[in-house]
Formats: sequence, structure tokens, C-alpha cells
Amino acid sequence: MSDRPLRILSIGAHPADIFDQSGGAMAHHAARGDYVACVVLTHGVRVHDKVISDSMFHRDQVPTGDEMLQIIAERSDLKAEEVRKACGILGFQDVYFFGEDDAVLLMTEGTVRRLAAMIRQIKPDIVLTHFPREGDAFSSSHAIAGQITMYAINHAASVDPADKNPPHRVAQVFFFGTAAGIRRHLWDAEGGYYNDVFIDITDVVEKKLAAMDCLVSQGYGGAYARKRIETSDGAFGQSGGVAYGEGFISLNSETHYFFPVTDYALQRARSSDHENMALYSYRVKTD
Repeated sequence: MSDRPLRILSIGAHPADIFDQSGGAMAHHAARGDYVACVVLTHGVRVHDKVISDSMFHRDQVPTGDEMLQIIAERSDLKAEEVRKACGILGFQDVYFFGEDDAVLLMTEGTVRRLAAMIRQIKPDIVLTHFPREGDAFSSSHAIAGQITMYAINHAASVDPADKNPPHRVAQVFFFGTAAGIRRHLWDAEGGYYNDVFIDITDVVEKKLAAMDCLVSQGYGGAYARKRIETSDGAFGQSGGVAYGEGFISLNSETHYFFPVTDYALQRARSSDHENMALYSYRVKTD
């Protein structure tokens, strides 16, 4: 681990993605004094929004034209405020709203160049983002977000005549680990990738829960946030021998001068079965 402060950037397709996928890890780095920021690629109003994708689903007709655009703008502003509040709970303030419409998220030259310019400006050492082959890799907005990010990372390492910032090279990329989850449909079986990095978030799981509770418009607060943390973060935690964890898929293999062994591995090796079980038996407070 580097002794100098790191710069961490989490890039999500929708407002909630950065929190349910990497909220605990970001809270750790923010508390340690590292620079933490996030980019939200789309406004996310067409995904799980209480008004746009829920209430209007049951109408005979929905507003069109300027009326619908006005509703989308209002819901986008509401979601942005929820995101800012959630970031504050996790201990950082810098959030960038990319402004793409989530109706059809596509990897275009324009989106890649814009995100590359943002990466040159923020200069992250580590990027957290979606796995580019999540789902079927074609119709998944998460996968497209990961593809846009990877192209942008590569482009950011070169000069751009339209950008005054010098090239910037990212040291490591960690993809959100839920992409390597249990098979739900055919595309999940394609796999072959797996989570190889787990972050223990047990000490900040209540903070992550409070952040997710802010995302009321997307339905992430209340029962869903608790269910999500118990099933996903609980499963990742058990894989890593702790109560709650976040799983990631690392892009690059890493070189070490000595054989790397974590404090967690040493602790587990020197503890009995029941002592190890006690480490991952903690349950998040739900009141």
C-alpha cells in the first residue's frame, strides 16, 4: 500500500450505483485522508424512479414533449440532491454529474472524450466502475458505462488537442464485483471472471446504509437497502472472512518485491473456526 494519499474515483451509470457497489470502500479512503470523488454518468430518472418508472407505468397515457422533459428535469434535480447528501455521509463532497440521458446510453466518441477530459482533470490513481462485460455486454447500461470508462481511461493517457490538461495514466481499475454474481440468466453463465479483491466494510456498514437511505427516489432506502447489504455485502464479507464486504474484480495483475499476505489472511490462519465465525456473524443495525 502506498504511503502517500491516493486519489479514488468511482464512476457509476446511475446515481445509486456508486453507493451500493463501492460506498464502504469510498468511506474508508475518505476517512484515511485520501481524495475521493465520483462521477454519475446519467441522471437515472428512467431507472427505478418513483415517478418516472413507477407511477407512470400504470397510466393509460403519459405526458409527452415539454411536459415530460420538465418532469425529468425536476426528478434529475431531486436525485442530484440525494446523491450529494449520500456523499456527505460517506465523507466526501466532489461529485460530477455527467448529464447523459439514461434512455439509451451509448459509447460514442463524444462521451469518451468528455470523460477522458474529466479523468485528466481529477487525476485518479484508482478508478472503480462497472465490469464492461456485465450481463450481455450489449443491452446493459452498466456494461456500457464500464466500456465508456475503459476507453476514456485509455484516451486520458494521451494528449487531446481540445484539452489543456496533460495526459494522465490510471494505476489500477477495480470493477464492481456484482458482475461475477450468481447466474440469473444466460449471459451470466458466460463468466470466467471472479472477484479477487474484497474490502472489509463492517466498521462503516451503518454509514453505507445511511447513504443508501438517502436514495428515496430510486427506492433504495428502507427495506431494500437493508436487504441489499445483507445479501450482497454479507455474501462478499463471508467470502472474505468478515461480516460485510464489497467485492471487486481487478483489471491488472500486480508486481510485488516480496510475497504479499494480508493481515486478514494471517489473522484467519491464527484463529480457530469459532473465532473466525464470530468475525462474520455481526449483523447491521436496522433501527
